[in-house]
Amino acid sequence: MPNERQPIRVTTEIDLPSLLDEAARGPLLLERDGELFRLAREDDISYTPDPALVHETLAATAGSWADLDVDDVIAISTRRDEQDLDHPIGPDVSPRLRLDHSGAR
Repeated sequence: MPNERQPIRVTTEIDLPSLLDEAARGPLLLERDGELFRLAREDDISYTPDPALVHETLAATAGSWADLDVDDVIAISTRRDEQDLDHPIGPDVSPRLRLDHSGAR
């Protein structure tokens, strides 16, 4: 039997704890600015890591930052926090510390 409840309009005044209590009893249909969302309780969100993958990842990355100067990393991080930058790449960041945001690995 399909959910015959009307969508709940989401506004800034919505009482989120009450909405979550209601979603715990059954899925809800929410509407905001013409878009529909389904809110449902997730019973099992546990995660079991793959030991082989964890070992492989650690082996591949262990020591990869060994050549970086700790004081430089801290200074760059501090400047970034003070400037509240959204993007970590700037002229003061060495190429070794730049993050690749292209999605390539």
